[in-house]
Amino acid sequence: MSWKSASRPLSLRLRLALVFAAGSLATLSVALGFLQFGFRHEINVRNDKLLAGRLQDVAAVLANHPDDPAALAEEVLEETPASMGSPILVRVERGGRTVVESWGMGDLLPSGLLRGSSQVRARNRHFLAAERSLGPYRVQGALDITADDRMARSFRQNLLYALLLVAAGCSLLGAWAAHLGLKPLRSIAESARGIDAQRLRERLDPEAMPRELRELAQSLNAMLDRLDHAFERLYRFSADLAHELRTPLNNLMGEAEVALAKDRPAEDYRQVLESSMEEFRRLTRLISRTLFLARVEDPAAVIERGPVDAGQLLGKVLAFFEAVAEEEGVALAGEASGTLTGDPDLLRQALANLVANALAATPAGGRVQVRVGLDDGLAVLEVKDTGRGIPARELPHLFDRFYRTAGQDSPGTGLGLAIVQSIAQLHGGTVEVSSEVGAGTTVRIRFPEP
Repeated sequence: MSWKSASRPLSLRLRLALVFAAGSLATLSVALGFLQFGFRHEINVRNDKLLAGRLQDVAAVLANHPDDPAALAEEVLEETPASMGSPILVRVERGGRTVVESWGMGDLLPSGLLRGSSQVRARNRHFLAAERSLGPYRVQGALDITADDRMARSFRQNLLYALLLVAAGCSLLGAWAAHLGLKPLRSIAESARGIDAQRLRERLDPEAMPRELRELAQSLNAMLDRLDHAFERLYRFSADLAHELRTPLNNLMGEAEVALAKDRPAEDYRQVLESSMEEFRRLTRLISRTLFLARVEDPAAVIERGPVDAGQLLGKVLAFFEAVAEEEGVALAGEASGTLTGDPDLLRQALANLVANALAATPAGGRVQVRVGLDDGLAVLEVKDTGRGIPARELPHLFDRFYRTAGQDSPGTGLGLAIVQSIAQLHGGTVEVSSEVGAGTTVRIRFPEP
């Protein structure tokens, strides 16, 4: 098993909490880093000023009283507290010899240790050092900043503790915010769990959702609309199919029961079998066309498009129905031009269904005209008859499965036009019907040429 299949993705709540915590931690780290830097910078600036000021005082005494060792000694030996009570140590040299220095400075900080250094460590203590040259004199100063270092470390440690505490708080806040923010999604999930086959008409209320989830709610509602429509169509189809199957089966059962009620001559049994064969043929046609519809309406159905010669397509259909038309006394004619692009078998099936319906609706002496060709970049299959026509109230139902018009006398299955519509849709086209009672009907298939 691969790592991807074995690992489980983090929950959305945990992801949001981690992102919130990481963002807060990064922001606080930068902010506290600047705070620590500013704190240390202020201490260093203050100490530099204190040390420079002390050396300036000593330099002033040397400038004003160059020949007064007592005044210089008084200034140097005076302990001046600076940082956290630590005095600033001062040493005055002349010609490499110490003239005067603060108490204990010689043992703690020898002259050579301070020369050329800005910071010095001695005896576990940290000093800030500085030098100034005044004629023959060299003045050295040292400020003990050990307490400042300790305070800075303590401040940095406290900032770290505060950072960790705030990060933990932000993680909890992020988890709470994620829980609160995902409440609408849980509401959608709860609503979706309550929808089943008996409650497909229930819908989500997009206006009650946050703006970011309204599109999701609308998409789910659209999906439920499609499912409801498909379920309704499936329910009607099942009911219609059961109704269509019940009639021939009842006929077969009735004839069989009558035939078996008593002994009969062989000729009677032969008549029963011949009558049964008609019902069997009807059942076969019904099942065959139902399976065809199921195949062409499959979303994964793929048609094999290719060049279809309009003349050959028309010729095959007319040749098939020529004998029927002659027997019914109906004139059958057609015209064709150009080459279409589509599935030749499906187009022949659609055209044959239209011609069969037209012949069934046209009385003797009538005419059926078939046209196959191109019209303004669209492929056109048109069948026009001079039959009885279809009432306007029935036109919207012509493509419903198992629907038959009121005046239809043929023993059809009512699936012919439904098949025609499915074939047209597979080719990306439409079916148009225009009819007038007593004046005939025109059915036209149009689909785009690639």
